[in-house]
This record gives sequence, structure tokens and C-alpha cells, in this order.
Amino acid sequence: FRSKALENSHTNTEVLKNMGYAAKAMKAVHENMDVDKIDSLMQDITEQQEVAQEISDAISRPAGFGEEFDEDELLAELEDLEQEELNSRMADVRLPSVPSTSLPSRPAASRRRSEEH
Repeated sequence: FRSKALENSHTNTEVLKNMGYAAKAMKAVHENMDVDKIDSLMQDITEQQEVAQEISDAISRPAGFGEEFDEDELLAELEDLEQEELNSRMADVRLPSVPSTSLPSRPAASRRRSEEH
């Protein structure tokens, strides 16, 4: 039991010594820090993040100066343009004229044979 108690007391001494070193190191680091300066720095960072977000939002908006487009309206306009183009192409198509003479009639015997098949 004594050796265990001695070992624990030695461990506790080492832990306390290391905690003292850590406290001194933290104190040295914090000597150059001012809570007001840190608060000011954090506010600056927050403001710059907001500016960056505004820039990102502006860049990601569609180019049209904020103009919103109705997709159905655009599709209807596209259909109208396609129909106009089709009409224009069809206006240039020349179909053959219908014959003005009547076609010869078929003999009755020839008609019966084609109906049987």
C-alpha cells in the first residue's frame, strides 16, 4: 500500500508541476491579447463573411439585372418562333398542281380481279 501511495504522490507532484508550466505558458500567451481587440477582430471577420456572401449571391443571380423570367411564357414564345419558322419554310414549298383532266376508267373485268385478291 505504501509503494502505491508513494507512486500516487509522485504522480500528483508531476501533474501539479506540469499544470504550473501550462499556466505560465498560457499567461505569457494571453499577455499580448486584449479581449476588446479580439471582439473587434471577430466583428470584422463576421462583416467580411457577410460581404463575401452578398458577393456570392450577386454572382449566382441570373444575368438580367434581377429580372425574373416565367418559364411557361418563355416556352410559349419559343413555340411561336418555331411555328413562324415552319410557316416560312412551308410558304416556299411548291406542290405539284392537280391534273385537270380525268383519269381513264378501268375496265369492269380488271376491277373484279383486283377485288378478289
